[in-house]
Amino acid sequence: MAARSKIFAAAALVLACLLSGCPAGEVSSDEPDSRVLRPDAAGADAQEPAAGTDAEISPGEDAGEPDAEGGRDAGRRDSSVRDAAEQPGPDASAPSDPDAGPDPTDASVAPVDVGQCALPVAAPDLDPWTVRAPSLGFGGTVTQSSGGHQDVFLLNPSPADYTRIGARLDWGGTIVFYGLSSSAATNVIDANDTGRELQIAIYDPQRNRQGCAFDATCLTSSINCGNSITFLGWNPVQGGDECNRGAQASWSVVGDALRLTVTPVQWNPDWDAPDCRSTPCAGGTRPAEVRYTMDLRYVDTHVVEVALEVLSQETIDHQVTGQEFPTLYVSHGSGGPDLLRLLDASGQLVVIDQPANDGFTVKNFTSPAPWVAFQDSGSTYGVGLGMDQGLRDWQGWAGDGNSAPYFHNVRAQIAFGLPRGGAVRGIAYLALGGFGTVQSALGSVLAHRPPFGVVDAPAPGGVAQGASIPVGGWVLDTAAIGSVDVEIDGALAASLPVTGARSDVCAVYPAYAGCPNVGYAGAISTAGLDGCVHLMRVVATDADGNRSVLGERLIRR
Repeated sequence: MAARSKIFAAAALVLACLLSGCPAGEVSSDEPDSRVLRPDAAGADAQEPAAGTDAEISPGEDAGEPDAEGGRDAGRRDSSVRDAAEQPGPDASAPSDPDAGPDPTDASVAPVDVGQCALPVAAPDLDPWTVRAPSLGFGGTVTQSSGGHQDVFLLNPSPADYTRIGARLDWGGTIVFYGLSSSAATNVIDANDTGRELQIAIYDPQRNRQGCAFDATCLTSSINCGNSITFLGWNPVQGGDECNRGAQASWSVVGDALRLTVTPVQWNPDWDAPDCRSTPCAGGTRPAEVRYTMDLRYVDTHVVEVALEVLSQETIDHQVTGQEFPTLYVSHGSGGPDLLRLLDASGQLVVIDQPANDGFTVKNFTSPAPWVAFQDSGSTYGVGLGMDQGLRDWQGWAGDGNSAPYFHNVRAQIAFGLPRGGAVRGIAYLALGGFGTVQSALGSVLAHRPPFGVVDAPAPGGVAQGASIPVGGWVLDTAAIGSVDVEIDGALAASLPVTGARSDVCAVYPAYAGCPNVGYAGAISTAGLDGCVHLMRVVATDADGNRSVLGERLIRR
């Protein structure tokens, strides 16, 4: 009885604290988060692949119950982007003073019997960047030397080591291998020099060529050092520079992901020269004052999620232009399959035939879904590239090598700038197999990708109080979301339209569907509530039925 009395006394003390305002840190909860509410995320029908299969990869085994947070550090907050992406929108008002008690002149506020009130606890906010597609798990890593290079591989967890994806640490952590673990000849990545892998490269229209990059006058300058990649301007390339000198990367395991971190180098070491000099390839690289991070994670037997982040450490701003975020260079028959056919998501062949610089050809096109694929002549084996943002406009490139095609690449048409000290984030997906497998696997992963976002108002901590409580924040998904729901104690209280302009959010997460109008704002009435503390939950649901809790708050009338 003494123990029970202590429990009741403690419960009463906590509620009294909530009702009258608590000093920071007095009310806490060790309950686990349950923020992403997803349908069953098992992929296509499962079949064990035949040993040594080098061609078509059949749909994989049942992935089992998905990890609710993708195995990532769900509570992580990156202060470098929080200020940019998680400020209240123009329509989101500040909540009422959470420490203010009931108005003693308000006769509608009935006395509260502490013993009759529940004790709700709001879960802590998640970093929205940790809300991802369901995970297949962690299959382990291996490192090995290859041709004088040091590579690290993430292994497929199901079936174990069926496929693997590898990064070259002395080429900036670029992806140089994706294929069957049993056969190096199944590698779908080009990987012939520091410029041809899966990697990031970014640009600045005011500094896009040598001779004018030094003073950011390229939009108006008449200086022309030649229409060649030799004279590119500011251009941090993940793999390395035009002299084939690689950037250095480090790696670590974060949850179920292989993380690669690199300081890229300027493609043209003379990028900021005021004239058209071209220094011979000698000496060291020119590191850029930015950092690239790439997280690799298996989300399907045939699909690897590639989460990308660019973080500026510069004191200058870079304006919006088309970026390689990322570009995929594919095998063309030199030590791997000849993936000569670029297909859109319907299977339609894309002919890359428009003349470009340095003897290259280019083609802009639209795909009916946010992915494309390079395949062999029979569409029995190849690789697909999908974009989490829902992008459908693409650009394919090819080079003639003076006689025959010697590379093929493709990238989504995505544009963004990089402000000083700012960050940009996005996700791509790589899918391995014949066209039918790529189509099925990418379709499944994109369909199970949950919404992500934040609650800006009310602010976390304390108890928001008032007759009408403002609610606001932002939400993103592969497809635009029309509204978010506000629940009180599990019951729907309001649906708020997602129409507010949030350019700050779309600067960090560029090109996501709905941008820039991805903010929601409104207010909920507390007229029907008693004087107890209640739990408010903001939930986003997408067109595929994926539901995510954007945030929880404590409120009272």
